[in-house]
Amino acid sequence: MTFEIAQKTDIPQLTQLRIEFLKEDFDGMTEETIKTLEANITAFFEKHLNKDAFVFIARDDVKIVSTAILNIIEKPANPNYIHGRVGEVNSVYTLPEYRRHGYALQIIKNLMEYSKENQIDRVDLKATKMGAPVYSKAGFEITENTHTLMHFSNK
Repeated sequence: MTFEIAQKTDIPQLTQLRIEFLKEDFDGMTEETIKTLEANITAFFEKHLNKDAFVFIARDDVKIVSTAILNIIEKPANPNYIHGRVGEVNSVYTLPEYRRHGYALQIIKNLMEYSKENQIDRVDLKATKMGAPVYSKAGFEITENTHTLMHFSNK
């Protein structure tokens, strides 16, 4: 197993793994939705890969078996992120037949090391129940927040 950062030639596999991740997370997606997602995910990777989105992967020969995306967001600096760089992790996914071998944990550790080396002050993520123990092992902590998480959607 090799661990590395994905390259442009990996985009078709990254897109397919993201679709597999979404199929597990969202029941009943239509073929039309999947086709739209495939096009938009591919476009995302073509625009952002290795610019402000880095995909950490585990590769078994030529097949990518595990992924984690680190999106880097630049904000005005404050005492919590003095360099103004915050990371957000998403799409941590391992193919079912490769789970429970520590691949996701190693990818997360690589992502954290990359963050330290590149002055990313803080890395955030939203953990599923299945993923939370992996992130805890890697050093992530549950945080209390004095702010209320909110969002606006144009749906």
